[in-house]
Amino acid sequence: MKNHPRYLVNVINRQRLVKISELKIRELVCHVLGEEKAPSVMGMNVMLVRDPVIRRYHKEFMNIDTATDCISFPPEGLEEANVLEPACGDCIISVDHALSYALENDILFAEEIARYAVHCTLHCLGYDDLRPANRRRMFAAQEKYVLYWKTNLYTTK
Repeated sequence: MKNHPRYLVNVINRQRLVKISELKIRELVCHVLGEEKAPSVMGMNVMLVRDPVIRRYHKEFMNIDTATDCISFPPEGLEEANVLEPACGDCIISVDHALSYALENDILFAEEIARYAVHCTLHCLGYDDLRPANRRRMFAAQEKYVLYWKTNLYTTK
């Protein structure tokens, strides 16, 4: 699958714990943006980090002093990583959290990274998971895109 020509997705890999296919993340986020009918020439910034870095952002932006799995930001929410304009948002993903969760639940590490990338993209597109009905809608969309990743992106070169 080629990148969608209407969307720009920048993957910033700031970790060396595990090897991650930046191309697969880019393709997945482009697919979600296209399927969700995001405006043309929109994009996402996806930053892959270790727990100490995501903890710092979690504390700085949400006043919560813990590491977390992923954080979504509106376009102007993260000046350091917001290198694409116009963007529909920025995403920070903890590879430590994804690796731990994948090992504990016997799933692919890459699948968990894909899940976090989709989750953040959906949040940046306006999905909300605070109310039960919204959460069901968001997680249904999320898992649909993760299934797409498993069947179309994970198995291709």
